[in-house]
Amino acid sequence: MRYHGLDLNLLALLEALRIEQNVTRAALRLNLTQSAVSAALGRLREHFGDPLFALVGGRMMPTALMQAMAPRLEEFLAVSRVLAFANASFDPAAASRRFYVTASDYVLAVVMPEVQRRLLDVAPGIRLSLNTLPFHSGQADRLAAVALEHNNSDFVILPDIHRSQAHPCAPFFQDGFTTIAWLDNSLIAGELTLAQYLELEHVVREISPGVPGSMEAEFFIQAGFERRVAVAVDQFGLIPEFVVGSSRVATLHSRLAVLYARRFPLRLIKPPLDLPATVQVIQWHAYQDADPAVTWLRQLMQDVAAVI
Repeated sequence: MRYHGLDLNLLALLEALRIEQNVTRAALRLNLTQSAVSAALGRLREHFGDPLFALVGGRMMPTALMQAMAPRLEEFLAVSRVLAFANASFDPAAASRRFYVTASDYVLAVVMPEVQRRLLDVAPGIRLSLNTLPFHSGQADRLAAVALEHNNSDFVILPDIHRSQAHPCAPFFQDGFTTIAWLDNSLIAGELTLAQYLELEHVVREISPGVPGSMEAEFFIQAGFERRVAVAVDQFGLIPEFVVGSSRVATLHSRLAVLYARRFPLRLIKPPLDLPATVQVIQWHAYQDADPAVTWLRQLMQDVAAVI
């Protein structure tokens, strides 16, 4: 469809390019060929009389015009998605739709495999694209808004303290903390005292060098205790790899620790410090609050989270 000479179908492509900052990744996101995306970008540049993106350090960075258009483009596409799925009825068994879910790799690993198994049984046409939460120091209060408003996520799951006040929210699950150690770690005989715990070397998650990337790290800092960090990784999924075969320990969300103990030779130990439980919430865009498919899938994910 053309409007004032602009093919409106190209706006979704423009948004994919803005998000991915790469023609190849945008093509994969849209299920198009790289040449098709490049050709479409050429038509957009001709229409707007602007390059729209400039290659900087291997990434396609938006021009001033593209930056100025971005908020309106996001709003237009958000409303378009609502209109596209504005059907009062929703039949999961017959539905064909892709949903984008953004969360930490911890939440994705613990919850989403079972969600996918249930979808295969009751809604085989529902497809999921899972993305890790792009946590950046100093932007915690914008995590949900960025995922929903700028990255086209249908759902974002994150700690309650980082929820967005601009979008609907529901409880997802609560989790405590558990320390993991290699089964053959000779330095650990039973329960850990705080002194023993602080003497051991630790594997932790950091979002950037020296910046904690987990809730338990913040709790230890607030309590005034400093751990001996031997290995820092940027993904929860890498932590057990550096615990097994060593004398190191790590303290993780309990559901994740239990999951890893099924896959690795690990011992589960109660942390020597009383760490408060964390609450995860699920959020969706305000525009999608009345979308029956969004409501149905959110309830399914909440049901799974309640029993894992």
